[in-house]
Amino acid sequence: MGSTGLTLADLPNIFIMIGALVALFVMLVILLRNMEVIGIVGEGREDTWPRTMQPPRLLMQRVHIPFTFKLLENEPIGYNGVRCCVSSTVRYWHASWWGAPVRDLHQTLWGTLPEILASSNLNFSRSSSHGEKEMKLSSEPLQLGPPPRTCYPLVVILARDQRDTAELRPDDTVALVTVVHIRDDQCPLPSGIIAQYLKQANGHLSCLKQLYVSGESGDACEGEGEAGGGYAREALCCVCAAAPLSRALLPCRHACLCARCLPKLDKCPICRSVITSYFCIRNEEEPLSELKQNFPLNRRLLNLFHYH
Repeated sequence: MGSTGLTLADLPNIFIMIGALVALFVMLVILLRNMEVIGIVGEGREDTWPRTMQPPRLLMQRVHIPFTFKLLENEPIGYNGVRCCVSSTVRYWHASWWGAPVRDLHQTLWGTLPEILASSNLNFSRSSSHGEKEMKLSSEPLQLGPPPRTCYPLVVILARDQRDTAELRPDDTVALVTVVHIRDDQCPLPSGIIAQYLKQANGHLSCLKQLYVSGESGDACEGEGEAGGGYAREALCCVCAAAPLSRALLPCRHACLCARCLPKLDKCPICRSVITSYFCIRNEEEPLSELKQNFPLNRRLLNLFHYH
């Protein structure tokens, strides 16, 4: 009578069958996820599943800028007068460079602070710290030719006094550079600030980018005392309109989402551009979804099986 029990020779075949079943199950889950089949997984969840992995968070560094420079609103801008507002919390030097060649400007900016202050292209004037103060800059009309141009109409440089640089940290700002376009007959682009650069003590040169903040705001919570009065109108998330916005999206730079709504979207709700990354613009506790993202492998497995 033959034996019906398993032998050692049968074990490899069993392992192969188990491996094939596991591979088939994994492929089935991947296909269902990519085809967005509803009712197989995730049924009963109140919130929607993210279609893709949450975009990576960029770690930003806070930088203190002691200077401000802005053009006055509703004021005409021309060579006969550029009205601006300047403030500084430190002693500084300021200079206006009319018709600045692009190449010479960037060569100057990549130098050290003493080299910038000693540049033969700039005529600096010393100023003490002060609050917002109006200034008027003017020059003879320049003929810069048709675009593309090799010169900027006006560049304004605000640089720290070297007497106040002994205790600076490497990431402290030593100069603010503002490039201003002035409209003329050959270049009809609107007048205004077209770029601003930060020069840091460690030599890094960064271009300032504007954030577009959602205009939604909410009233302060009841029960707040006088200390909370400064937060009476706080910008809110444009999706839930309940939590304060805390995430700025890239590359569109729209600051319009809170920490809870970000994982639910793969496109900016304002401009519909794809979200490739983001960064935080306010201090708050990191939600669980962001803590999971610190472990890329685990995060991929969680996304694979729609488990959060």
